Amino acid sequence: MSNIELLSPFVLVAYTMWATPGPNNMMLIYSGANFGFKRTVPHIAGIVFGTCLLNMTAVMGLKPLIDTWPQLMLLLKITGSIWLVLIGWKMANASNTQADREASKPMRFIAAALFQFANPKAITATLALVSLILVAIETNENLLWLIIVIIPPLSFASIIPWVIAGKAIRRFLSTDLRWKIFTRGTGSLTAGCALFLWI
Repeated sequence: MSNIELLSPFVLVAYTMWATPGPNNMMLIYSGANFGFKRTVPHIAGIVFGTCLLNMTAVMGLKPLIDTWPQLMLLLKITGSIWLVLIGWKMANASNTQADREASKPMRFIAAALFQFANPKAITATLALVSLILVAIETNENLLWLIIVIIPPLSFASIIPWVIAGKAIRRFLSTDLRWKIFTRGTGSLTAGCALFLWI
């Protein structure tokens, strides 16, 4: 079996999971609309770095750790739920006044990277991807290094359209009513992602 055949399932599943709606992408569309692309770059970089770190941590031991101590998953669920509700609340109640928008700040690199370890969708995706990674490296151990190289551009490619979409609708959100609908919508969807932890 060629390297391409071994890696294809990982690439396809990873891109699909990272590109579909979830907490990261809801926050990125909000950040793109509120702060523009340039100011959202640290947030993007934090997600990409956190995704790489989370996947490597999972390969090295997160899955066996959760298998050994299932209560650790409960702790992750509680932490992730609280974080998502707080972020969703902040997004939903963001002010549209020029002064407030200029005073507010996009998520920073470290916060975005650490959030991946409390992001229910990221953790679920990672645990699913670990099996695909382990199958690939069981056949060829050197593929681990190729996967490490693939993850950053793949993660970047899957999330960047959300920032661009947010930036594209920025002008449309110029009225208070449109801004309120947008922030309440993205905030509610972000907070609502916490429900998927308990289903």
